[in-house]
Amino acid sequence: MPAFSFETALLVLVTIGFFVLAKIVLSLREEIRELKAARKPPAAVPAPAPVAAPAPVEEEVPSDVYAAIVSAIFIALGDHHRIVSITPDKSMAWSHEGRRNIFGSHSLR
Repeated sequence: MPAFSFETALLVLVTIGFFVLAKIVLSLREEIRELKAARKPPAAVPAPAPVAAPAPVEEEVPSDVYAAIVSAIFIALGDHHRIVSITPDKSMAWSHEGRRNIFGSHSLR
C-alpha cells in the first residue's frame, strides 16, 4: 500500500501551488506600492503659447470642425506645431476604401 494516496498527493501539490501564488501576488502588490510611492507628481503643464490668427480658409470649413481639428492636433502633437491649411477632401477615397473593405469581407459562392 502506498504511503500517500493520489488524492492526498494532489491536495498537497494544490496547496503548495496556492501558497506560491499568494506569495507572488503579495510581492507584486508590494512592488506596485513602491512604484506608486516613488512616482513623482506630474509636472505642471505650461500654458500654451499664444497662437497666431488662423490662416484664411479657402473653402468654408465649419468652425466647430476647425476647432476639433486644431484641438486634436494640439493634444496629439503639442503646441510647437502649426497648421498651414485645412481643406476638405473631395476625392471620395475614404468611401471607396470603405466599400472595398465591405465587399472584400463577403465570401464568394
